Amino acid sequence: MRSYLTPEGQRKADAHAIKYVGISGALLMENAASGSAHCIAMLCDASTIRSERPSILILCGSGNNGGDGFAIARHLHCMNRFDVQIYHIGNIDGMSPETSANLQSAKALNIPIEHLQEEDIRGLSFESDCIIDAILGTGANAALYGMPHAILKRMHELNVYEKSLCIAIDIPSGIDAESGEAHQYAFKSHGTCTMFSEKVGMQFYPAKEYCGDVEIIMLGIPESIAKEHASVFSLEEEDIRNVIGTRNAQSHKYQYGRVLIISGSRDMSGAPALCAMSAFRMGVGLVEIMTPIMHPALPPEALLSLIPMDEDGGMNVGALMQKVTESLPKTNAIICGPGLGLRAGQLIIQEVLKLNVSIPVILDADAIPSEIMCLPSNWVITPHAGECSRMTGIIREEIEQNPLRNVTQIAKEMQCIVHLKSVPACTSDGVKTYLTRTGNPGMAKAGSGDILSGMIGALLSRGINPLEATALSAMLHGEAGDFAASVFGEESMSASDIIASIPHVMDRTLMDSWEEQE
Repeated sequence: MRSYLTPEGQRKADAHAIKYVGISGALLMENAASGSAHCIAMLCDASTIRSERPSILILCGSGNNGGDGFAIARHLHCMNRFDVQIYHIGNIDGMSPETSANLQSAKALNIPIEHLQEEDIRGLSFESDCIIDAILGTGANAALYGMPHAILKRMHELNVYEKSLCIAIDIPSGIDAESGEAHQYAFKSHGTCTMFSEKVGMQFYPAKEYCGDVEIIMLGIPESIAKEHASVFSLEEEDIRNVIGTRNAQSHKYQYGRVLIISGSRDMSGAPALCAMSAFRMGVGLVEIMTPIMHPALPPEALLSLIPMDEDGGMNVGALMQKVTESLPKTNAIICGPGLGLRAGQLIIQEVLKLNVSIPVILDADAIPSEIMCLPSNWVITPHAGECSRMTGIIREEIEQNPLRNVTQIAKEMQCIVHLKSVPACTSDGVKTYLTRTGNPGMAKAGSGDILSGMIGALLSRGINPLEATALSAMLHGEAGDFAASVFGEESMSASDIIASIPHVMDRTLMDSWEEQE
């Protein structure tokens, strides 16, 4: 599992290291500078820079990010293979002792330093092989004022990012480290040396486009400290078996859960088939489907109850609920929503709520509530931005621009698990949030969401914690989409290709054998 820090989380982690691990602020800055300098040297070596002795210009503010920059200048200077120059932006008064000490060290080594005034900026040409941004750091937001605004605007006017290798320290200036908001003149880096842990905002657009390749610089303190002060995480390959476990040699289908799928209508009869097949691929023991019409792709392994249709082509709610009530004692999780139609979906969810079921329920698509309401804590809703807007009244653009803030707030208000289909997708219980780092634009195809619902339902029916079940399903769903794209291409892949790819990401030995054949 990977953790991501907000600016406040970073400050707390640093304070913890200073107070409890005994590493001083000066040593943290020195470790940051040493690691960053070596990273910068490697990035220069791997770049298209042709100079035998590359020129490196370091833009330093007066805060601790600037202190990192002064110390980086010293390390690069002492490598004796770069021509290093510093532009200092801001006042010397008010610097922290660590920043001031590193500025004095750079002066003692006769590293060229220009203390810029605003009137100097129009004359700058930025003709260096490599430019390092150590102006603002994670403590600032996306707003730019005064000299940082002037100097970054000048760099954009000169198309510096097309001519030089540009590297940010911790986070590009003009980027909000929490929300991912970016100023129009934000530093556009080819690579970012970030301290201790990636920052939350770097995972979201537009910030992600400004960070380039991100390298984590360790500071000589345990990674566990980042996890202690983080509330945002993502799952990785090793988490698959940690969450799902392994199948017992002596076992039967009921040990792996029974999921009930309430899905489909006359116009969207394929949704339950996609949902059921993805649940089977995720290892569920038994699937029961309640739908008004039989689609030819419905898996023969599933139990099927055909529910009479109403005049709109959806399910007759009274007949459906009678069957649901009969099945509940044998059911471990319910999936409700894919392909129901909005009118039927809203009626059905109200009836399911009246049952006061103790098992987890997933509400997707047309069964997602039309307004904010309190739901049981083991329920999961999976809205995209449009459905989220319908439910909350928040305009779609605001949800798309601030997915983390919105998903956290909605989960707190509804007291359930919310999986927001944003980029990246966010899964939250209002306190802890998982980001989905997998997936690709080729998955924007009809049926993709139905597949995710089936995957989540399969894990919920096996008794896995709803937050982790949803986050892991989202990760594997995206990874299956990535595998499908590698075989069929983003344009040509279909939702069914995602289902066919699930086994390759559930069991990596299958992926390895596929690659060997290739």
